[in-house]
Amino acid sequence: MNGFKLLTALFLFIIAIPLQQQPEGINITVEKGHKKITYYAENVTDNDLDLFFKVNSTGFRRSADRPMIETIPAKTKKALITLIPLTGKDTTHTYIAVVTKKENNIELRKTDTIVKDVMRIDPKKQN
Repeated sequence: MNGFKLLTALFLFIIAIPLQQQPEGINITVEKGHKKITYYAENVTDNDLDLFFKVNSTGFRRSADRPMIETIPAKTKKALITLIPLTGKDTTHTYIAVVTKKENNIELRKTDTIVKDVMRIDPKKQN
């Protein structure tokens, strides 16, 4: 019975490791400092990469749940977000990271322009 539990735990551990791999070309690191947690992204390729990054967190001062899109230059390390935990609260944080190559980005073009007509009324001329 204990051998079965050990075998099951080992199997689940082996399956869970590939699910937590780093995005291709970017290494995400988490540094825990005195009263703060900082996420860093390091580009290990020779090309600029765009990173979609979102942190799901609870128990921190600033809401980190807003997604961000950052361009990480080639061979550089960049701070993404700093989390400051609330005193006396339990904290949890997980992240989602998606990497795209620079040439695969969707460029938005402004095709229509909106022109506002502003009408000024001079109070002296109304009387």
